[in-house]
Amino acid sequence: MVNPSGRRRVRKRKSKGEKTGIRLSVLGIAIIAAILLGYLTARFVIGPIIGYNADESPIKVTEQNDKTQEKDDKDGEDAQKTAAVPEKGYALQFGAFSSRDAAEKLSKALKEKGIDTEIVETDSVFKVITPVIEEKDDAIKALDDVKDKEVTDVFIASFG
Repeated sequence: MVNPSGRRRVRKRKSKGEKTGIRLSVLGIAIIAAILLGYLTARFVIGPIIGYNADESPIKVTEQNDKTQEKDDKDGEDAQKTAAVPEKGYALQFGAFSSRDAAEKLSKALKEKGIDTEIVETDSVFKVITPVIEEKDDAIKALDDVKDKEVTDVFIASFG
């Protein structure tokens, strides 16, 4: 092509680098669409087939009375308390066990060291905790006091 000034016009061709931006965006959209379709298929097709309800939580919390449950102890001593799951606050957790006997053994050992404990059952897991403390700063102070009594493997658990 020649323009009136007599010079030849040169058309610029797009370089390969300019086309890759479009290709990368198409690839990104395809990946996002594949992830979304996989999620929807799992939730609304495969889930109902295998009997999984995504709207229900797999964690079941059983309601318990405020009264403690009692269990006969072989030694003739009072049974350990099983407390309801605390509503809100912090507690020191010393362990979680699948059997109540193991939780009671730890609880007795801690009471011998002067630490007041409760056993809380959630989803067939028996947790040995201290009574609930409302303020986090108080829970941190209690943790330091417990560590002074040479107790290891203890941490602060939050409830609510």
